[in-house]
Amino acid sequence: MALTYQIIAVVAILIIGFLVFRIDKLHVTGEKLAIIAMFIALSVALQFFSLMIPLFGFPSMRIGFSQLPLMVIGVLFGPSWAFISGIVQDFLGLIVTPTGFPFFGFTLNKIIIGLIPALLFSKKIKWSPKVAYIVSQGLLLSFLVGALAYLWMTPSIVSEGNVIEITMTIKLIFSAGSILMIGAMMFFMNLLTKKYKKYENDFPISVWAMSVVLVEVVVQLILTPLWLAIMYNIPVLISFLLRVVKATIMVPFTIVIG
Repeated sequence: MALTYQIIAVVAILIIGFLVFRIDKLHVTGEKLAIIAMFIALSVALQFFSLMIPLFGFPSMRIGFSQLPLMVIGVLFGPSWAFISGIVQDFLGLIVTPTGFPFFGFTLNKIIIGLIPALLFSKKIKWSPKVAYIVSQGLLLSFLVGALAYLWMTPSIVSEGNVIEITMTIKLIFSAGSILMIGAMMFFMNLLTKKYKKYENDFPISVWAMSVVLVEVVVQLILTPLWLAIMYNIPVLISFLLRVVKATIMVPFTIVIG
């Protein structure tokens, strides 16, 4: 099964690369290479110093800001360099902080991390602050609804060969926790957007916030739990719930630091 998903991830990477280089021609200068190399090195260093939390005995959840430099590369240099930087960072990250056998799903993650802000900040797309804010909030609400639907339709999970029944009490507690965490995230996003609204002309904070939320939802809350379930049989539900807690803390910090 893991091999099948490895192949799917590689095919996805190749298709994304083909499309990216068609819409965004690669422009190479010495100065640009130096700046991008610096950001990649910073990302690898932040990955080395980040906190890795094991789940079921496997390295599964990383807390840190290693994705931030990749997002900045996407904003400053566009989709092509975001694509290349994601691949290079993933390769170097495996050398510096090895966590097992290489899995191309995580390479795809690194590419998407830089690609999302690169596309959202593209000169070909103009976002009004109001639209960007609505999209960000809509993404979180849609994800919450989908996650709750998955929770309530799942009668049990299998962990290390043991079947764990998800009782009504567990569902109610997890539902309340998820609503509280996502609600807190939306509140902090609203607070930060209003606080930095006066800088919108210099830097579109609403678009940056949308980038951070989209990366968190797509990469950290959807793809990563899927890859971990494939690699280590870690239940998606458990991985997801822990990542919602992490996202509530990390998203506001990432918006401000970025």
